[in-house]
Amino acid sequence: METVLKKNLPNIEASARFATHFYNDFLKDKGAFTIFFEGGLGAGKTFLIRSLLEQYGVRDNIGSPTYLLLQEYHSDGNHLAHFDFYRLKEPSEFLARGFEEVATNKNISKLVEWPEKLSPELRKLFSGKKYVVKLGYGVGVGMRTVRLLTDNDD
Repeated sequence: METVLKKNLPNIEASARFATHFYNDFLKDKGAFTIFFEGGLGAGKTFLIRSLLEQYGVRDNIGSPTYLLLQEYHSDGNHLAHFDFYRLKEPSEFLARGFEEVATNKNISKLVEWPEKLSPELRKLFSGKKYVVKLGYGVGVGMRTVRLLTDNDD
């Protein structure tokens, strides 16, 4: 993996600007992708995903699909899938629920929370250019750190 961007995010506005920058410089008009979002509870994964979906024109009520594990969106000709594997009990549940069909579809962009719940083999199933967004906690209240990495070692 190669780090392509590293930032401190001192507040929620900076996180939203990061999402806009990520969209404009790495995602816009570049085809389907997969982004794996890593970070602890409350690190800002869902906020960044919501901000990216808004960049794609999604105006639905965007929440985390914690119980459904998958929520799909269609906007401006884009098909986007938001996975949240926090409640995934074991990697085999991914295949049992039929998620492979969405993960391998080259026309769907995937945003994945808690990818560490998947085996390395299942992560490789996800199609498109791959990125990893690693979120951490900063030194002050509400502060975050973010690293954007490419993950195309297939």
